Amino acid sequence: MEQIWKLVVEVLVQPGDMSSGLTKGFMNVTTWADSVETARDKLGNYIQRFHWRILSIEDARPIVDDEEFEDENMADMVTRTRTNPKAIILGTFHGYKEN
Repeated sequence: MEQIWKLVVEVLVQPGDMSSGLTKGFMNVTTWADSVETARDKLGNYIQRFHWRILSIEDARPIVDDEEFEDENMADMVTRTRTNPKAIILGTFHGYKEN
């Protein structure tokens, strides 16, 4: 049975795609899936169109039906996902420099 999943994903984006110029970063993602593997595959197929790549999934879990979020952005992402069974919602890209 599909549920809404929340993932914290490390991604590699194309140079110039982000105004910061950074190419590695993390973002929250919400989507409908029946497992972490399904969520990863859906996300991977989606971001591939931008020539982006998943580097790792740092956290992944299904959202509890009555779960509340203090973070307004995450609450909005979950609400948007609830109303669209095909949704793959990407949160803010938080880039970082490599040492």
